[in-house]
Amino acid sequence: MYPMRVFATNGQEAIDIIKSESELSTIIKPCRISLILTECNLPTISGFDFSQTVRLMEPPISDIPIIALTSLPLEEIGDKYIKSGMNDYLSKPLKTNQLENVLTKWISNNSIINN
Repeated sequence: MYPMRVFATNGQEAIDIIKSESELSTIIKPCRISLILTECNLPTISGFDFSQTVRLMEPPISDIPIIALTSLPLEEIGDKYIKSGMNDYLSKPLKTNQLENVLTKWISNNSIINN
């Protein structure tokens, strides 16, 4: 998976891939997480709904930066990603420098959860 390779080359650790909302609490609660990278169009829940679910959790989980990952143009999703509680936006196909910039902006020296 491309994002995991980029994370590994930048000294970051990709912990897990969450495929559904039901997996969220079992993976996210016991881990120390710096960032959530979520696809906006997930099969069982939208990334926007996923983001709102995380924001309703107790701190420090609710404070984790969430980055939208989508092939939709920014004009098409407008402010929806911000209104859902996401902190930033990445457009697919991912470019290494864009991903590195987001990692630098939002991550301290913790692990990454990739959705």
